[in-house]
Amino acid sequence: VVPAVPDLFVSVARQCLASGKKRKCLSMCECRSLAAQIQAVDLGLKPALLYDLNSAEPSQIQHYLRCLQAAGRVSKALHLLVMDGNVIIINLDVCILSLEELLRQNTVVLMDVSWGNAQPATADFRLSGMEASVRGVLDSLRTLMSDDPLICVVDTQTCASWNLCSLFGILLGYPAVYWFDLIHNAENCLGMVPLQVIRVTACWEAVARGNRCCLYSFSIPEELVSETQSALDTWCNRLRAQFSQQSAFSELAISTDRVCLPHVAL
Repeated sequence: VVPAVPDLFVSVARQCLASGKKRKCLSMCECRSLAAQIQAVDLGLKPALLYDLNSAEPSQIQHYLRCLQAAGRVSKALHLLVMDGNVIIINLDVCILSLEELLRQNTVVLMDVSWGNAQPATADFRLSGMEASVRGVLDSLRTLMSDDPLICVVDTQTCASWNLCSLFGILLGYPAVYWFDLIHNAENCLGMVPLQVIRVTACWEAVARGNRCCLYSFSIPEELVSETQSALDTWCNRLRAQFSQQSAFSELAISTDRVCLPHVAL
């Protein structure tokens, strides 16, 4: 007897992803949330997902993906990209196309929030060093084969000078990402700066009555809203078009909230 979809996702995650000395398992909520995110990546609604639920090893996450594929719950061979100990689950085809488009058309707005700034400002993609970093990641991704969930590990020395905060935002598919000057200070100037937080949610149909999950969440300083609006509008329109071509999720909602915090960790 094949388990019901939510139960299967929970059992597979608990079997594959337990971590720590006591082999602590993920909660049912974490298992289902992860499964929803994985399916969104598989469908191309998200190019990638940063795995941050626990300290599971890349080999464990790879085994988890293989089990989902064997059960017919994901249709593509997803891959793992490992940078500086961080594991990112990627849709290889979508990621490569996205990075290639970025290099051709500069589709992502880079927001400079370096510590010494009086206020956030936009940054030049090439002069910031991000163009070289993106090319480096793209070269690594092109070494993967699309018919097996292989693990791509970027050498620590290679990515030591990369701004991983910005790279992760780009890989995760955000239309605007934060950047700061790594040479002078890893802190940022976002303390008490009004931010617009954009959240994208949808109902995951694998769970009875639908389970609303967050597909995206990122922020933009209000100071830069006008400069990022065109990129954000294009991103939203593309997401809506992609959403209309699938049935695993329903009731797409894009909302905006305003926050102002004494300290913002990136």
